Amino acid sequence: MWQEGMNVQFCLWHDTFVVRQDINDQAAFSWPRGADPDGMIDCLLCYVRENNLPLRFFAVSQEQWETIRTDARLQPILASYDERWSDYIYSFEETLTFQGRKYSGQRNHINKFRKLYGEPVVLPIRMEDREKIDRLLSSYEAEHSDANALEKIELRRARQLIDIAAELGLFTAWLSVGDEAAALSVGEVVGDSLVIHVEKALRRFEGAYPVMYQGFVRYVADQIGHPLRFINREDDSGDPGLRISKQQYQPIFRVHKYLVHAFSPACRMPEDAVICRDGIVLSAFKETDKPAYLRLNTDVENNRMWGYDYRDDETITGPVDENTFYDSARNDMRAGDSINLAIRLSEDGPMIGEVILWHFTTNGEAEIGCRLFPEYHGKGLGKAAFSAAVDFARIHLGLCVCAKCYLNNFASYHMITASGMNPVRKDEQYWFFR
Repeated sequence: MWQEGMNVQFCLWHDTFVVRQDINDQAAFSWPRGADPDGMIDCLLCYVRENNLPLRFFAVSQEQWETIRTDARLQPILASYDERWSDYIYSFEETLTFQGRKYSGQRNHINKFRKLYGEPVVLPIRMEDREKIDRLLSSYEAEHSDANALEKIELRRARQLIDIAAELGLFTAWLSVGDEAAALSVGEVVGDSLVIHVEKALRRFEGAYPVMYQGFVRYVADQIGHPLRFINREDDSGDPGLRISKQQYQPIFRVHKYLVHAFSPACRMPEDAVICRDGIVLSAFKETDKPAYLRLNTDVENNRMWGYDYRDDETITGPVDENTFYDSARNDMRAGDSINLAIRLSEDGPMIGEVILWHFTTNGEAEIGCRLFPEYHGKGLGKAAFSAAVDFARIHLGLCVCAKCYLNNFASYHMITASGMNPVRKDEQYWFFR
């Protein structure tokens, strides 16, 4: 479902399985499963060094994290989880009935649905139902015309998943109201859990979501002939409304999925580092930087040569506010994926820009970038900040630093070369420097 844009690949070696995919434009691997996970780690260490990649593990469970922490081959390590991607786990048995005071809200919604539309009818999706399913998804898209980039992609991929659900052995079902499809669900049984990958319902059918949810769980139980232990309804992706909804269904626990980065140079970064040079100061982000960092990230024209437009950023999943970019940067730093420093004119001064080190590899390479507010362009401040960060990365962190800029970004080209870096090659889009 998420192959597009994530470059998903897999390796099967000695009955041991690993997935590779791109997360934040960098390679990351699943923790090995199978006969010889220990041997697979040795192979991965060779693989990332030969291909000049980082060694990062995604969707790491708490149990796997404890294993990684004690593996001397992988030290030092940094890890973090983003609660937006933590899965909600529910009781399968309780969902079959929704009994008890804590489910009174769900029962009320289902009873209202019965009064308005009659007894719920949940059916498997057949080929002959596809026209109704297509109308449901088109109506859903119209109801969510303000969807963010990730939501639009998820809807498109949900359509594709439904097309091949039978080939993959997935369970699919839809809620029939008269001659219309009011809701649908797609899921699969994994061990003792039902994992629900897709849930869609039309707002105009009151109570359709709890009816579809319970109806799908009952449908799966009937199909397999016995109840399961858990239901995994996956994450809320940071959507405030979805978060409230998933909490109202009484999860019994949540599964945090860690992003783990081995050998990150961020492990060597002093927490209180302050770099002063040629009239500028580089220092850690502060809470008071939030408004400035929001402005820095949402200035579309200023970010055009940075190659970034927040409106197309699939990682932005909730309302854009002062926490959006600040929290994302802090999470990347905790996971060892980047070192972000604010550019200031004095230690106590406001943020006027940012320097970032990222794309770390196991061979000691890092990419550097620098951006300033427009009113500070043309004053030599970018060159001062860029040069200071390059020297700090090289001397204090032991990194080989590289950079890139668009072919027509002459200001960045001169800033980078004036900082002592040399152009080494170019392609159809970029100059590359070391």
